[in-house]
Amino acid sequence: MDEKTNYYFIVNKWAGAQHSVQTWDKLHQYLLQNKVQFERAVTEYPKHATELAQKFADEHPTNWVIVALGGDGTLLEVLNGVQRSKNKIPIGYIPAGSGNDFARAVGLARDPYQALQQLIQTTAPIELDVGVYQDQNNQIEHYFSNNIGIGFDASVVYQANRGQKIKLSKWHLESAAYASALLKTLITQKGFPLNITIDGEEYKFSNAFVVSLTNIKYFGGGIGIAPLAQMTDGKIDVVITEKLNIFRFIRLFTKLLINGKHLEMPDVFFKTGRQIRVQSFSAEHGQVNGEDLPQQNFDLKIWTTKQNFWFTNQI
Repeated sequence: MDEKTNYYFIVNKWAGAQHSVQTWDKLHQYLLQNKVQFERAVTEYPKHATELAQKFADEHPTNWVIVALGGDGTLLEVLNGVQRSKNKIPIGYIPAGSGNDFARAVGLARDPYQALQQLIQTTAPIELDVGVYQDQNNQIEHYFSNNIGIGFDASVVYQANRGQKIKLSKWHLESAAYASALLKTLITQKGFPLNITIDGEEYKFSNAFVVSLTNIKYFGGGIGIAPLAQMTDGKIDVVITEKLNIFRFIRLFTKLLINGKHLEMPDVFFKTGRQIRVQSFSAEHGQVNGEDLPQQNFDLKIWTTKQNFWFTNQI
């Protein structure tokens, strides 16, 4: 990339209960004071960030970085736009959402002001893995930076997004919405039949409950679901548990939160792979980067590809 770098900020005005707009107002002044060359666009509707990113990347092949300002869902949309462009330009990220798991995973400051400083001090892109999933019902490819979940964690996301999350976000109490959704889902979520094929080896579950296919260590706002995950190995980490009684689930969840040793438990299935196919045989909730996927019988192929990011490598 040439010496002079310009930045195109895509601001999701809905992220973090609209805290992202307030964040942009402060960062805007910093950019002006430091004479940084930039342009800005604000999203107006769902998936708008994908449209903005693809159009801008198509028209600006060099000297630009597209910066997602919002949460992991905003990053998801920007990633899909850039990956679908004919020009694979770098992506920057200013975390301003409720979970910010990608920022945790790559060592990016979760304070937006500090993240901006990291952004403009970067001099070269870093290449990392991102996930690709293809729905076998329509063959369309989609991209994700974080993870895909089916079952329990996806149901928690669904319940939280339709509960008090937005209202509580105004007071930075999103965790209360997730806690409420977690308790409700723990009671109501049933196990379901699932097949998963990992690099040619098939595994069958009659009572799947937590199904996480992840590119990074974290999900759910900092929970270390896949502590061994690497973003440079070309692999997806697969973590699955079947439906457990309440006492075994609490034991598992405690290990998950405290020391990350849940992968050593016999109740937890853990594998990594380059080519994965996952099939659920009942209609389940899904999530990608913390965003809802429609309740359905899933049949997905999943693998990784590469994406250039614009920040200093801290992982």
